[in-house]
Amino acid sequence: MNAVVIRRLRAESPTDVAQYWQVRNQGLKEFPDAFTTSYEEGVAIAPEKLAKRFGGENSDDFVVGAFSTDDKLLGCTGFERETRTKQRHKGKVIGMYVIPDARGAGLGRKILAALLLETKQLEGLEQIILTVTHTNDGARSLYISAGFVSFGVEQNAIKVGQNYHDKEFMALSLTNAT
Repeated sequence: MNAVVIRRLRAESPTDVAQYWQVRNQGLKEFPDAFTTSYEEGVAIAPEKLAKRFGGENSDDFVVGAFSTDDKLLGCTGFERETRTKQRHKGKVIGMYVIPDARGAGLGRKILAALLLETKQLEGLEQIILTVTHTNDGARSLYISAGFVSFGVEQNAIKVGQNYHDKEFMALSLTNAT
């Protein structure tokens, strides 16, 4: 794979907004068992509303994307910090996805590493949580290699058609990290 640029997506960039909406919905359609939002729900959300995930100057929420040298979004993931006082020490990884043409070159690992680097700058953040479909061995391996530890499985967490899928909960402690 050629060089990529990994950076935060910007809500003021119409290109970032449009590409994120497209790539996110591509992921929802391709892997309905991996996301809690359905493809139909995803396409019904206006791109501008979805771009609120990008946060802003004073927000702890953000989306990190990997872009090709011609500024095409190849993959992304987001971070949302808890807003309630008693939970501000936590945040969660959301919506990890890499387009098919960009897979197999470690791009997911680079995107996740960039997200984790950004989160380490957030004052008072101690723990990052995520969920992963229990049978998604590739994603589970990625998260384990980044230091995430399983702390439970919710059986029948999502239902796609007539099929149920379990979600594994994983956490990364920033206070115990080296």
